[in-house]
Amino acid sequence: MIKTYTHYGYSYHHAGTAPTTLTTSYQAFPVTADTTNSPRSLVFPDDCSLVTVEFEVTAKSTAVSITMYLARDSAGVVPFTPHTTSGATQTISIGSTPSKGSALFGIDDDFHYDGSVANTTSGTLYVIAKADAGTPTANIRVSWRS
Repeated sequence: MIKTYTHYGYSYHHAGTAPTTLTTSYQAFPVTADTTNSPRSLVFPDDCSLVTVEFEVTAKSTAVSITMYLARDSAGVVPFTPHTTSGATQTISIGSTPSKGSALFGIDDDFHYDGSVANTTSGTLYVIAKADAGTPTANIRVSWRS
C-alpha cells in the first residue's frame, strides 16, 4: 500500500532555549513546538517521515561545520539516523552576513515514537549536535510529513 501524507510541518528548537549554543562536544537539543518563538511550529508527531534538519545559524562564532545525528532519547544513546553516534557533517553556508548562515541535512527516514526507550518524551525529538570550533548559536527546524 502506498502511504499518502495528509499532514506536514516542522518542529523547532530556539537558540534561546537550553542548550543555547553548540560546543565542540555533543549536546541534546529537544525539538518540539515553540509557538512563542516560531508560531507555526508543531509538536513532533509520534509517527512520521523525516525530511530535513535545518540549523539557522544566528551567530557563527569560529565554527565552519556542524555534526549531528537524531536520537530517540535526551541522552543521545539511541540514535536512529544516520544510525551511528559519529553523526553526519555539513559545512555552514554563509548568508549575506558573514556572521550568520545555515547548515541543512537531508533526512529520508521514518520515525516512530517508542515509549519503552529511557529518557524519551512523546512529542519531542532530540537533535544531538556539535560544532567543529567555537560556540555558534542556531535555531533548529526538523521538517516532517505524516
